[in-house]
Amino acid sequence: MSVIDALLKRNSHSRLSAPGPQDDELHLILQAGLRAPDHGRLRPWRFVVVAGDARQRLGELFAESLALRHPQADDAQLTKVRASPLRAPLIIAGLLNYQQHPKVPRGEQVAAVATALYGMSLASESIGYATMWRTGAMARDPIVISALGGAPADEVIGFLYVGSPEGPRKALPNESSNNFISHF
Repeated sequence: MSVIDALLKRNSHSRLSAPGPQDDELHLILQAGLRAPDHGRLRPWRFVVVAGDARQRLGELFAESLALRHPQADDAQLTKVRASPLRAPLIIAGLLNYQQHPKVPRGEQVAAVATALYGMSLASESIGYATMWRTGAMARDPIVISALGGAPADEVIGFLYVGSPEGPRKALPNESSNNFISHF
């Protein structure tokens, strides 16, 4: 798949299954992410690969986090959040590893991590996998961030779910650039 095809056809795929990327494919996907633009070459990212049984451990962590934040959460809510990491054979958690810098504000560092995750999504698509990017409360939860190796100033910019697509690709409408672009 060409780069332009990957860009024009990319969309989230909500149903992912095994197989996921093999080690050599995962290496390629991660390398693509590391090519993201990064002002000052700060490398403000840390990527945590979650596969196999680690997905269940992540689900338990999500349930623990939900129970602490919302003690009124019922069994159905806890079961749902516990199962969420099982939606794909592989998850790449993209953490902002924030670095205080006089010329590179936090927003630029967040953008670098987001761009890296997007590069990984495109790389995954280009070799035949599909992806789904998730954030939500777990991405901002200090317990989850800490368990993934993050510091208090860090955050999860996205959980990139990667796997083989199930079913047809969801059709996205063609957007007119006229609605979003002007000339100065």
